[in-house]
Amino acid sequence: MKSVKKVICSLISIISALALLCSCSAYDLPAETAREEAQYVKSVWLSYYELQSFTSTCSTAKEFKKAIKAAFSEIKDCALNTVTVQVRPCADAFYDSAYFPTSKYCFDTQGAELKYDPLEIMVDAAHSAGLKIEAWVNPYRVSQSSDISELSDENIAKQWYENESTKSNVYVDDKIYFNPAGSGVCELIVNGVAEIVTNYDVDGVHFDDYFYPTTDEKIDEKEYAEYTKSGGSMSLGEWRRSIVSDMVKSVYEAIKSINAEVTFGISPQADIEKNENTLYADVLLWASEEGYADYICPQVYFGFYNEVQPFISTVKSWAELDAVCSIYIGLPLYKAGQEDVYASDDEEWVINEFIDNSDVISRQITYLLQMGEIGGFYLFSFSYLTDSQNEAVMAEVDAVKDVLT
Repeated sequence: MKSVKKVICSLISIISALALLCSCSAYDLPAETAREEAQYVKSVWLSYYELQSFTSTCSTAKEFKKAIKAAFSEIKDCALNTVTVQVRPCADAFYDSAYFPTSKYCFDTQGAELKYDPLEIMVDAAHSAGLKIEAWVNPYRVSQSSDISELSDENIAKQWYENESTKSNVYVDDKIYFNPAGSGVCELIVNGVAEIVTNYDVDGVHFDDYFYPTTDEKIDEKEYAEYTKSGGSMSLGEWRRSIVSDMVKSVYEAIKSINAEVTFGISPQADIEKNENTLYADVLLWASEEGYADYICPQVYFGFYNEVQPFISTVKSWAELDAVCSIYIGLPLYKAGQEDVYASDDEEWVINEFIDNSDVISRQITYLLQMGEIGGFYLFSFSYLTDSQNEAVMAEVDAVKDVLT
């Protein structure tokens, strides 16, 4: 009985999908917009744990260069034009930094000697392959662990935490974070981004969706009390959003003062209200006013049948913003072949003997390509793009290539 039900659901899915694809009214698409190939962004995220798979196995610059060149060639072969590499996942770096120690994910130990400079090699390799490269930075996260002792002695977060006068700059819970309201935190983040743009020929700097690490009032209790005591009248939420926005604006200004051609973009969560009230990320401000970001790329990690945030209506909510910056869309390649428990059709991404759902991402890209308000997309993430052992993912990748080539 269950198998019969699945067959029926699958048939319904096929019919619905064909209706969506064959009818412009179903998608409510604007007229097709001509685009310059160089302007439409087609990026893939390369996360720190994926980058670690290269640095942990390549003991020399020559080995790393060979491996990363092959990886970037695969990206290019998928008809993508940008790679967004997570070079500062925490308060540590995959490059030569005056502000942050070498990442433990780079050469196994935080603060280890930099055997070679991964970012420098990746910039050269990307440009040689005809790709743009963005330096992906997590501004507030210090560590994936809550143990301060695991930080290297030169890590400024550890130094701040061990000094009573600066201890409130660091917040420890299940992980360690910088307190966004802490004295010197914004300056550190701005300086850290500025050195990347100054020292490396990156095409862009990219922030992901981690901003305020908690809604707990304790994180910035001291700083907020000082603010209200001095006459400040903003609510806690408004004040927190202003702090994050000041940081974002300062980063943008620093980048443009060094090289106006380098872009600055942010990839928030798809839920605008959650960004505003949980992460204190004022994405509406950043999108609607000059001087905050060149693009916003919400992570729309949902299928067409997702009941919480269906793909089309979620994309439309971003496309319809009165944005002064570009809007791109983050897509979940990692969902290929997986059941979606939040969807009316939980088998939308599944490939089985009854149905071949191997083109969800490609259909999403087809939809985006016809929306004049959307200027590109990002795929999460590189390891799925090249996972030859996963038939469902490879089928999706092949379908994407068919759309893009």
